[in-house]
Amino acid sequence: MIHLTGKASDFLKIGVKAAERGQLEQVKQILDQKPHWLHKVGSHGRTMLWEACHKGRLEVVQYLVEQGANIQACGSHYTPYFVEVSCLAIALHRRRMPVAVYLESKGAYLDIHNAAFVGQYDLVRNLLEASSNRINLGYPQHIMAPKNQEDIDFTPADTPWATPLCYALRGGDVATVSYLIKKGASIRPFSKQLFIAADDEPTMVRLLLENGADPDFAPRALPDNQALFQVVSAHGVPLPSQEELSGHLVYLCRGDNGGNVEEVLRLLEHGADINYQDKKGKTALHRAAKAGFTATIQVLLEHEADLERSDLSGETPIFEPIRSTIKDQHRRQQALALLLRWGPNPAHPNDQGHTPMEVLSRSKGGSKKTLLELLTTYRK
Repeated sequence: MIHLTGKASDFLKIGVKAAERGQLEQVKQILDQKPHWLHKVGSHGRTMLWEACHKGRLEVVQYLVEQGANIQACGSHYTPYFVEVSCLAIALHRRRMPVAVYLESKGAYLDIHNAAFVGQYDLVRNLLEASSNRINLGYPQHIMAPKNQEDIDFTPADTPWATPLCYALRGGDVATVSYLIKKGASIRPFSKQLFIAADDEPTMVRLLLENGADPDFAPRALPDNQALFQVVSAHGVPLPSQEELSGHLVYLCRGDNGGNVEEVLRLLEHGADINYQDKKGKTALHRAAKAGFTATIQVLLEHEADLERSDLSGETPIFEPIRSTIKDQHRRQQALALLLRWGPNPAHPNDQGHTPMEVLSRSKGGSKKTLLELLTTYRK
């Protein structure tokens, strides 16, 4: 029997995760307990079926469809896809062909947005010729639902910028993008979102700039990114400011972004402030320490990152591995050990007067004993 904790996060962490992994028996057990989860929508529109299609889990897809899941429902992982696409579109995009063939056999189809995303130029052209008013039609995207809607976390909302052109830009098919622009796709009012959808791809960025996109929203490129730099500089787009580089450095070191060492070094070489603080007062070192990115931590320390810089709660970077919730406990221990070897004050209190040792003593978790031993060793 699958154990559900009763938390709102169960849907994504247990239900959707089982579908993603192709765990058919677990999916069946989950739906026995929570049958309405067959239609439940999570962040960015994700359903159990969408996640199974995304990963190509054919047996789970077949079971969910047989149970009545909506094969036309759209979802997304925001960072790689930006826009919400249908189950069929994501199966085609990810080349999950057995899943795509099965969905089509059950009546799944591509509308103009999803056809644009997967680069089906002829279908886009046919759909637009049949109804020209589709050219600037926005596709609904999911937002947080009002709290008074019981068990509904996300609901679709009108999204004018999510046009076929936006979908085509994110999908990356140049012919489809060029065709939609030629047919009169609106660009300037949606410049910010369209540049995000273009994902710094030089050809896409050029097409936007040449056809009226606001250059204020264009990506800032450094000279070593030659292809993109040539495009944006030709249209008067300035170099990124130190604040932009510094903000990107902190963002890069977050756990969901990987802390790429080469990119960290690149940003530092181009003038990023290693001790820049984000809106929570976190530096790149804070973020890397929480994520357990030891290689990134080492680079930051070698470039004189401030071990005593406090965030808005008065906490220095050594608090971060202590408060971290990452699953890899070994990484968590390594991060704290590495920071401590560089000689920070292990007794620095936060704004509530609590030291790292006191915060750790109140915590739970399998690494608590090891982390306490590390703090005790370096406190002497």
